[in-house]
Amino acid sequence: MDDVLSSSDEPDGPLTDEAEETVHQSETEIPPESSDDDLLNAMGDDVSRDVIVACNHAPMTAEELAENCGVSESTIYRRLESLSSLGLIERTQRVDSPSKTCYETIIDGLSIHVGESLRVEAESSDYVVDAMRTLLAAIDVQHLAYDREQNSVDVRFELSPSLLDALVELYSRDTSSREP
Repeated sequence: MDDVLSSSDEPDGPLTDEAEETVHQSETEIPPESSDDDLLNAMGDDVSRDVIVACNHAPMTAEELAENCGVSESTIYRRLESLSSLGLIERTQRVDSPSKTCYETIIDGLSIHVGESLRVEAESSDYVVDAMRTLLAAIDVQHLAYDREQNSVDVRFELSPSLLDALVELYSRDTSSREP
C-alpha cells in the first residue's frame, strides 16, 4: 500500500516527526545556560578548536593538550572549563592511566542554522539525515509516496534548469563510479 503525499501534506512513515525525534534523541544536550553566542565564540578560538579536534581522536590529559596545542597548561584549563560548560567535552580516564584525568570530545557535529535568527546545535551527526534535511530545504517537493512493503520512496520535485543539470551530472558521476 502506498502513502501518497502532496507538498501540503505531512509525511507519514520514516520522514515524520517520529524520525526527527529519533535523530534529536541522539543529539548532545547543550546546557540551557549556554547560548549560541557562547558556542560560536568558543569555535572562533583556535585553541578551543584544536582541543576539540585533539580530544576527538583520543582522550587526552591537559599536559598532552598543552603540548599538542603549543600553549600553557593554564590556557588549556581555561579552554577545558569553557568547553565542558558548553557540553562539548567531558572528563574521562584512559584505561592505560586511570589515575590521570583526561578529556574527550562528546559531539561530532556542530550545526549553524540560519533563519529568522541564528541557532547553533551541537550534536552527534547523522550525515545521511543532514544531507536529506539540506536537500528538502533546497527543493520544492511536489509529491512523495512511500511504499512500506517495498521500503521505497518515490519523490517528485521541481528544479531550475541549472540545478537539474547539476543533479544529472552528479548522479551520472556517482552511478558510474559504483560500476565494477
